[in-house]
Amino acid sequence: LSILTAVVGCAASTAMGAVKIDSVTFDKFVSIPGYSTLVKFDKSYAYGDKEDEFKKLAKLANDPKVDKFFIAEVPIQEYADKDNDDLRERFSLTIDQLPVYKFFRDGQEVATHSGEIKAQELAAFIRKNGVKFPAIGSIPELDQMASAFMHTDDVEKRNALLAEAQEFAGDDTKAGMYVKAMKKVLEKGKTYIEKESVRVGKLLTGTLTEEKKSELLDKKMVLSQFV
Repeated sequence: LSILTAVVGCAASTAMGAVKIDSVTFDKFVSIPGYSTLVKFDKSYAYGDKEDEFKKLAKLANDPKVDKFFIAEVPIQEYADKDNDDLRERFSLTIDQLPVYKFFRDGQEVATHSGEIKAQELAAFIRKNGVKFPAIGSIPELDQMASAFMHTDDVEKRNALLAEAQEFAGDDTKAGMYVKAMKKVLEKGKTYIEKESVRVGKLLTGTLTEEKKSELLDKKMVLSQFV
C-alpha cells in the first residue's frame, strides 16, 4: 500500500481515470503486488480519434467492480529532452508504432494489444487478461456465445453455452442480460427474441428516466446479438 500511495501521489493523470508514469516510476508502478496495469505508450500531447478512444476507456477504470487494476500512460517525447524515450527503446517500439498498449501483472509484461485502437476492443483485451472490466457497447465474448446459442437446437449444447455465459457474466449487469435472454429462449423459444425486441422498442418511444432509457438501450443491443 505504501508503494501504491507513493507512486500514485507523484503521478499526474492526463486522461481522467488514467495515471501518467515515467522512466522513474514505471517499474515501481507496474510491480505493485497483486495489481495489473494496462500501459499506453504514446507520443507526448497525443490527440485525435485514438486518444479519444483511450479517454473513453480510461473513465471506466474507476468502476467500483474493477478491482486491483490501473490504466496508465507513458508520454514519449520525440525531440528536445526525449523524456521516456528509454522506455520506448526498452520495449523495442518505434515512434511510428505509437500508441502501443501493453498489459502488465506483478511487474511482468503479459501481452500486447494487436487489435484496433477502439475502446471496445481494448476493454475486451483487458477482460481477456483476467480483469473484470466493463464492456463498451456489446460484449464480444458473449456475442459469440449468443450467436452459437441461436444457431443450434441441441439442448445439451445450449445448456453448455448458458453455463459458460453464466460463469463469464458473474455479477455484471449487462452480461447478465445475455444470460437472461438465453434462459427465456430455452423457456419460450427463439421467437422470444423478436417479440422482446419489439416490446423494448415500444418502451423506448415513451417517457423514461435517463437510467431506464440507458438500461433499455443496453437490452436492445444485447437482444440484437441473438441472430
